[in-house]
Amino acid sequence: MIERWARPLAGLWNGIAGVSNAVYGALGTPGKYFQDFLNGSWLGHPVHPVVTDVVVGGATIAVILDLLRYFLGVTGLEDALTWSIGLVSLAGVAAIVTGLTDFKDTATGDERNVTGFHGVINIIGIVLFALSFFLRLGGAHDSGFWIFLIGYLVISVGAYIGGHVVFKYGYMVNRSAFARGKKAAEFTPILAAGELSEATPTKASFGATTLVLVRRGDVVSALKEACSHAGGPLSEGTLHGDTIVCPWHHSAFRLSDGAVRHGPATSHQVAYRARISEGQVEIQGPLD
Repeated sequence: MIERWARPLAGLWNGIAGVSNAVYGALGTPGKYFQDFLNGSWLGHPVHPVVTDVVVGGATIAVILDLLRYFLGVTGLEDALTWSIGLVSLAGVAAIVTGLTDFKDTATGDERNVTGFHGVINIIGIVLFALSFFLRLGGAHDSGFWIFLIGYLVISVGAYIGGHVVFKYGYMVNRSAFARGKKAAEFTPILAAGELSEATPTKASFGATTLVLVRRGDVVSALKEACSHAGGPLSEGTLHGDTIVCPWHHSAFRLSDGAVRHGPATSHQVAYRARISEGQVEIQGPLD
């Protein structure tokens, strides 16, 4: 049902993602580091849900206090409510900015459509929160109450759709969480060394696990091939120094251990030990 509501505005969602990509592209290297900060590459998981927790949690407390004030006549809550709603509004702005940063890398189709729908609904709710805040600054607490209550209901719908996006589409989750890769307790041959070209990302199979191998002289690096961000094929990626860059959304991972060097990925790439022995590429792991 949510998908049916969101699909007619697919052009709008694609346009928003395109504008966000263009803005970050125009910012160059500083924009890349700013994106890393907003994606949460430094944190180990997305920043967006952290700030949305502040929005939803703070708004819930404020609604309870406002109901006590409005219907039960509890006094002395006006200042606390005003500044709490100000904090919620500020956190809402942070949620919008982090959400747009994540959104630009969504897959086209229903995932992007529903995510865009989620975002627009929440933006409406944040605008209502901000309006309530400014009304209360002017002393109009009762008018601010009704505006805030409507905003809270709107945000609740948006939060539900956000959960739908995460749990149905696996949005911004670690794609390796439930499939870290086949284990090799001892070094195990998976490819003839002659088939592994110098400084060329190469796909190789280890049972049901697909790896990407990179050779530089006698040093071989081995990572799980599917990008932890959205499952992009790292074997089709590019090498930059000691990193490999995903071709889909340009997440960069350190070859030696899979650590995230640049987002939008927030989870490290599963890595194996690798070596060349007796003409074979052997792997062991995955690394902890």
